[in-house]
Amino acid sequence: MSHIYLIALPPLFPLLQAELGLGYAELGLLLTVFFASSSVTQMPVGMLVDRIGGPLVVALGLGLEGLAFALMGVAQGYATLLALAAVAGLGHSVFHPADFAILSATITESRVGKAFSLHTSAGHLGTAVSPALVIFLAAFWGWRGALGAVGIAGLAGMAAILAMRGALTGDIAARSAVKATSAPANEAEGPRGLALFVSRPMLMLLVFFVCTAMTSSAVRSFSVAALDEVHGTAMAAAAAALTAYLFASIAGVLFGGYLADRVTRQDLPIAVAFALTGAIMVLVALVALPAGLLLTLFLIAGFLQGTARPQRDMLVRARTTRRTLGRAYGYVSTGAAAGSAVAPILFGWILDLGHASWVFYGVALFMLVGLLAVAFDRQPAA
Repeated sequence: MSHIYLIALPPLFPLLQAELGLGYAELGLLLTVFFASSSVTQMPVGMLVDRIGGPLVVALGLGLEGLAFALMGVAQGYATLLALAAVAGLGHSVFHPADFAILSATITESRVGKAFSLHTSAGHLGTAVSPALVIFLAAFWGWRGALGAVGIAGLAGMAAILAMRGALTGDIAARSAVKATSAPANEAEGPRGLALFVSRPMLMLLVFFVCTAMTSSAVRSFSVAALDEVHGTAMAAAAAALTAYLFASIAGVLFGGYLADRVTRQDLPIAVAFALTGAIMVLVALVALPAGLLLTLFLIAGFLQGTARPQRDMLVRARTTRRTLGRAYGYVSTGAAAGSAVAPILFGWILDLGHASWVFYGVALFMLVGLLAVAFDRQPAA
C-alpha cells in the first residue's frame, strides 16, 4: 500500500490539470511537499518506534495516509491538495522505521535477509501496479473516485493490521527476550544518540540512500520522456522498457534476499549492481537502441537494482543495535525521502532545459556517488 501511494498521483496529473487548471510545476510541487513532509518526520517517527514498538505506529501511519488520499478525492482547491499531500507524507514516514524494526526483531537471524527481500519486493509490486490501478479506477470513477478508492483501501489496511496486531508485537518482547546467539554482533555496544548519526558508517549510508532514491525517481518518472526526447523512442517501447525495469526489480529483490543471507560483505553485490547499472544508463544515453535490446537492458538494470535493496537494508541493520533500529532506519529513510523530493525538480528542470540525455547521465553519476559511499563505509570493530 505504501508504494501504491508513492506514485498514485502522477498518472492522474493530466486529469487534475484539465479539471483544476494547474500547471505541471504546481502538480510537481504536490510530490515535493509529500516527500518533504515524509523526510522531516522520519527521525521523530523512528524514535517513537524505539519507544513503543512498530505495530501501532505502522497501522496509524497507513490509516493517516489512506485518509489523506481519500480526502484528496473530494478536495476543491489546490491549497487543500497541498495540505493533504503534507498529511499523506506524515503518514508515509512510518513505514521504513517501523517495518524494518519489526522484521529485525522478530525474524530469525538466518532468514532476515529473505524477510527484508519479501517485504521490499511487495513494495516494488505496489510501485509496478499503481499506475495501471489508478488509471483503471479513473476510467470508471474519474480521478476523484480513484484517489478515494485507494484511500479507503489504506483505511481497510489499518483495520487489518490492528486486528492482527498480535502477529507483530514480538518486536517489543524481543528486546528483552532475544537470545544472545541470534542478536547482531553489535547488540551490546555501539554508538548511540547523536554519535550514531554522525558516525561515518551512518553518514555514508545516508548518502547512499539519497543516491538510491534519486536514481529510482529519475528512472521511474522521467526515463520514458527522456528516451522520446533523446532518441525519438516510441512511447510504447519506452513504456515497455520501464515496465520491464519495475517488474525485474521485484525478481531482483527476491534474489537479493537469498543472497543477503549467504554473503558476509553486502557492499560487494551493491558495488557490482551500481557499476553495471551506471554503465547501462550511459549506453542508453549515447546510443539509439532497438526496442528489444532497450527492453533487455532495462530488464537487467532493474534486476541489478533489485538485488541491491536487501543488501542495503542489511547494511543498516549491521551498523546499529536493536534498541536504536527504529531511529537508524528513520535516519537513512530521511535521506531517501529527501532524494525523492529533490529528484522530480532536478530532473524535470534538466528536461525543461532540453538536456534529456543528462537524465541518464545523472542516474549514472548518482550511481557512482552511491557506490563510493558504500566503499567508504566501514563497520566499526565490535
